[in-house]
Amino acid sequence: MQIETNRPLKDLTTFKIGGPARYFACCESADDVRQAITFARAQRLPFFVLGGGSNILVSDRGFDGLVLHIVNSGIALAAENKDYVTIRINAGETWDNVVAYAVSREWWGIENLSHIPGQAGAAAVQNIGAYGQQLSDVLQAVEVLEIATGIERQLTWEECRLGYRRSVFNTERKNHYVILNLTLRLSKAPIPNLGYSDVKKYFEERGITKPSLAQIRQAIIVIRDAKFPFPREEKGGNAGSFFKNVTLSPSEYDNLERRFRASFSHQHLIRLRELRHRFSDGVVIRIPTAFLIEACGLKGCRMGRAQVNETQPLVLLNLGGASAHDVLRLAKEIRQTIHRRTGVKISLEPELVGFREEELSSLFELI
Repeated sequence: MQIETNRPLKDLTTFKIGGPARYFACCESADDVRQAITFARAQRLPFFVLGGGSNILVSDRGFDGLVLHIVNSGIALAAENKDYVTIRINAGETWDNVVAYAVSREWWGIENLSHIPGQAGAAAVQNIGAYGQQLSDVLQAVEVLEIATGIERQLTWEECRLGYRRSVFNTERKNHYVILNLTLRLSKAPIPNLGYSDVKKYFEERGITKPSLAQIRQAIIVIRDAKFPFPREEKGGNAGSFFKNVTLSPSEYDNLERRFRASFSHQHLIRLRELRHRFSDGVVIRIPTAFLIEACGLKGCRMGRAQVNETQPLVLLNLGGASAHDVLRLAKEIRQTIHRRTGVKISLEPELVGFREEELSSLFELI
């Protein structure tokens, strides 16, 4: 394993933003990870684990420590019976390759997660979800290296504590593990999940009543690409959804509706009520943050070379040459405007890497 110095990070992230890593190591195995951690400790450096770079924003100054870039790819069949297959996926494998692999073999359960950028390891960290499916529906276990001890261990589904965009890896045990691989159980029997309105509309317009697994994957790709520009452009990019959806208690929702009755159009109020009925489970109410951004007139809002996406305002776009400072200014404007007009505090989804405390404190001010 080689330790590089001053390695640019911009082109290793889907946002195409960020300065260099002071030290940088590509890790293909658990032993590589152990060596990198030992180096960082000897130099008294912070370290950061970089996967596919799809859910992060790196500071314009870069990262003053060691970046461990996970590059162990590969997919293997672990077990099989007449109803299910179990596959083991190395953390460095591109997530969309995993979906394509499963679909090509007629294995069901992750087809609605097509075209989500990033690596398999990050999929477990975020418990990725889209169009009625989430990773927690199929995840069996995650093999990790414990940073404090260097010991490899397997975490069960229960130990991963998966929830909406959360897991043990980005909450109570953040920075305790490096993910090495994950195990999924997929169905051989068709289990199409076509309930989302965009998916239903896609097949209704084409007169397809019983779509194949390949047709479902293609539909998801078309729908996602129309809303979430897949970060492959040479000039610009994005980090996927930049904000999490809002989860409200019934009383918090009532406060939000009062604000809408007082300050928003009747059409927006009707839409808010529709969303309440659609996304309420009797305990909490989830309101799409994209709706709040649109209702506040922020679609297309721009700071420098960073802009709110017109088709899916959860996404902040690098129009080419955007700085991390541009993105943070835009995120702050969105959060402050929504809080001022609705009383709702929205949270960021990407991890912010290499920023100073004062920068982050400024970002999270709501005054």
